[in-house]
Amino acid sequence: MSIEQKRFNRLRKELQYLQSELEYVEEVLKEAHFKFEEAHREYCKENNIDLDDLNKQHHDKIDQLIPKPVKKETGLVAYENKKDKDVFKRVYKQIAKKLHPDIGGDDEEFKEATSAMQEKNLEKLLDICDKHVILLKIDKEMIEVLEKQILETKERINKEKSTYSWKLYSCGRNELCRNQLMDAFLKQLFNYRR
Repeated sequence: MSIEQKRFNRLRKELQYLQSELEYVEEVLKEAHFKFEEAHREYCKENNIDLDDLNKQHHDKIDQLIPKPVKKETGLVAYENKKDKDVFKRVYKQIAKKLHPDIGGDDEEFKEATSAMQEKNLEKLLDICDKHVILLKIDKEMIEVLEKQILETKERINKEKSTYSWKLYSCGRNELCRNQLMDAFLKQLFNYRR
C-alpha cells in the first residue's frame, strides 16, 4: 500500500469520526436548545429577574444575537474550485456507471448517491463506492477535498459546541456550572449582573 493510499485511509477514518461526532452534537442540540430556553427562564424566575422587561429593553440586541430560524444548512460546502468539483464529478460518474437505474442499478441507492453529491459529502460517496466495490483512483486532489471536509466539519462541531445550549448540556447536573452559565448568558445578552 502506497503512502498516498495510507494517508487517504487515515483521512477517511478521521472524517468518518468527525461526521459521526457532528451528527451526535446536532442530535443533542435538538433537545438542548429547548432545555436551555426552559432553564434560563426558570433561573430568571428563581432569582426574581424580570425577563420580559429585559427582553423589551434589549429587543434590538436580541434580534442581532439570536437570529430568526432559517432553513437548515445541508451537507458540507466542500467544493469552491474546479479541482474540488472535478473530484466529486469523477466519483459520482463511477457510481453512476454501476448504480444508475437505466442500466439496472437500484433506484434508492442511486438517489442516495445523488443526494451525497448535492450535499457535497465525499465520505458518503466513498461509502457507496466501498459498498459496491467501485475502485477509485486516489490522487492529490481527492486527498485535498478530504482535508477540506475535515476542516469544515471541525469548524461546524466547534461552532455548535460554543452555544449556550451545548454548554448547559455539558454542565449536566452541576448546579454551580449551570448558575455560572446563566449568569454569563444574562451578562452577554442583557449586560445584566446579579
